Amino acid sequence: MTSTVNQGIGTGGSYIEMFWNGPLYFTGQFWTWYRSLNTQEWLGPFPLASTATLTTNERYTRWFVDTSQITEFNKQHRNGFYQVVTTPAFGPTDKPTIGPVNRGMVRLLFNNGGEMDTKPYISNNEQRESDTYFRPNYT
Repeated sequence: MTSTVNQGIGTGGSYIEMFWNGPLYFTGQFWTWYRSLNTQEWLGPFPLASTATLTTNERYTRWFVDTSQITEFNKQHRNGFYQVVTTPAFGPTDKPTIGPVNRGMVRLLFNNGGEMDTKPYISNNEQRESDTYFRPNYT
């Protein structure tokens, strides 16, 4: 799944729209955690944006994660693949060590990471000539 970290949707804050194949069974609030596959750093816990944004049925679940607790989270250039874990909301912690319910993978794209196709690339090497910096002499 690929999600884009957006600014807006509602009144301020940063939000991530999440989808899950199948139902998520929670009573009330739950937290969403992200763990970078590159740095192994846990981000979270992030609460639901509101329980009104939670849509669930037997086929899929859709919710919005509120990331406004991290200042300008959508501008942090953290593009990459993340492990996603959802847990029931419980006491303060820095990792989802108690009660992980659902686990999955997500690719997060941050808006201000640059735009594609804004400036055409014109090569200065149309003859495909290469520079040789070291060439071993084999005898």
